[in-house]
Amino acid sequence: MTEEKYPRAKPAKLVTVRSLNANTENPIKIMGIVVEAQPGIALLQDIFDDVDNAASIWAIVEGTLEIAQKYILIGDVTEKKTSDGNELRLAVSLSYNVDSLDIALYKETLELEEKVNQALSR
Repeated sequence: MTEEKYPRAKPAKLVTVRSLNANTENPIKIMGIVVEAQPGIALLQDIFDDVDNAASIWAIVEGTLEIAQKYILIGDVTEKKTSDGNELRLAVSLSYNVDSLDIALYKETLELEEKVNQALSR
């Protein structure tokens, strides 16, 4: 019996909802707060983006997400045809409740990580 090898999954890149389009390279990671939720689907507003520019996206999930809770979602961007045209959706493969996460501290940590990576690549 031989060991089967599978290609590693690409790491999910943290993006803002407003930067998404149909050609976005998958998988992606978004941070959002649940605005509406039903079993299997939830509307998330981006909390990683500036408040004035924050966009929303429908996320297809297993189970039900809790309204007013913060989540990190990892998944693939898909398109759904609607009467208004095509609408972007996120087919979620992983969801993490991060309601206790300090968003400002998280952003600061990501900025520091970027600076460290730049310094190491010199």
